[in-house]
Amino acid sequence: MNRRHFLGQLVLGSATLAYHAPLEARQNKGGLTVKFVGMMGYITRSDKSMLVALPGQHAMGHYGHVPFVMARADSAIADVLGMVPMPGVVPGAFDMKLEAVTPGSFAFRCLDGIDLDIRSITGEVAVTNRADQIAQMQKIAPGKRLRGNLRRWAQATITVQGGSLQNSAAHPDAGKVWSFGDYKQTLTDATLYRTPGATIRLDAGSEVRRFTATANRTEELWVVSAVGARADIPNPKRLEHAHLLFEYFANASPITPTCDDAEGRFTGPTELPCASTAVASRLGGYTAAAPPFSEVCPGGGWCEPCERSSQVGAANRTHLRFSWLY
Repeated sequence: MNRRHFLGQLVLGSATLAYHAPLEARQNKGGLTVKFVGMMGYITRSDKSMLVALPGQHAMGHYGHVPFVMARADSAIADVLGMVPMPGVVPGAFDMKLEAVTPGSFAFRCLDGIDLDIRSITGEVAVTNRADQIAQMQKIAPGKRLRGNLRRWAQATITVQGGSLQNSAAHPDAGKVWSFGDYKQTLTDATLYRTPGATIRLDAGSEVRRFTATANRTEELWVVSAVGARADIPNPKRLEHAHLLFEYFANASPITPTCDDAEGRFTGPTELPCASTAVASRLGGYTAAAPPFSEVCPGGGWCEPCERSSQVGAANRTHLRFSWLY
């Protein structure tokens, strides 16, 4: 495809999506919405609550990731959780639905060694999972299980209780059919969490911050795990990035997902909102620029609906599920 034609189509499509973006986050008149974007693992626990684990710099030398949160700079949630504006960071580079947003209108904070706890004001523990475009890991890597020491591997974690999770999108290759060898699956690239209200606790060493989202006002938060600077040009049709997911979360032999229809996304220049170490986090420090052309980035989800016990039986063995996020 002609490059100018490709970029023209991309900009037009992204602008249309950006125009409608507020509807996704704000069709509820109040409460909390959290958009999860990027390389991360979703683990549904035995009580149906969810643990979201974000990787950072991988010891095996794979592509490093920068986990962070962002929100609108004038919002209460950005102020209370200690986010700061960073004009060099372009929000639309991480979520295509924010391409019409000016960089200075968002605030950011690194999630380096940080734990977030999100609890719905409904008092429910189980997260209702309506994200039906999550791929089935038990079919991709049968017999493999989640690492027991996942929290030690994670650079940041988010615990979620109550509310609901549904499909979303942050990359134009979302919703396309990807092949894992002989197995094919329609995959999304992001998820959206909603609850009529929630309490959020942020733990960062000795620092603790708390925020309450009520049903009277909509609060929006983005949790992002963005790929760091890389020397090579990504091939959007072959996700070599997936190797990190297989080895990081499940110690499984990697399978490279492929999609002939994938075209990638030209994001333009942007800085990453924080360094990969805690020194520059929350202080406006930047790392090298993110790649101006991106492919869908892999993330994985595991569902453990039952306690592991000798009485459960083979029919209720741990099931693994796998999703794609940018």
